[in-house]
Amino acid sequence: MDQRTRKKYLQAARVMLHMLEGHHSRLPKGKTLQAALAEGIAAAQALGFDAVGKEERAKGAAEAAARFEVLKALPVPTHPVGRGIEALYVPFPAPSCGIERSLPRGDM
Repeated sequence: MDQRTRKKYLQAARVMLHMLEGHHSRLPKGKTLQAALAEGIAAAQALGFDAVGKEERAKGAAEAAARFEVLKALPVPTHPVGRGIEALYVPFPAPSCGIERSLPRGDM
């Protein structure tokens, strides 16, 4: 969210709070109580969604970094690994088997 939009939403939320506190003289000229309330609610939701989105993105980045650290700590096997369960925990791709072996070298 850019700064101009954020300021506009903050102003609408402030007007709504002043209205709810009973300070009707702080309302802009020509704005009804219903309009101030509706705009304030919409602005508060938009600001809340933006804050939650930022928090979730930061949380996701931290979790991805933690998973990467776990993967770096895994031992690298010295023997070839098949396509079973242990292949899920290997940091490099397992050798191909099945139909991939029947294809010519350049066709994969």
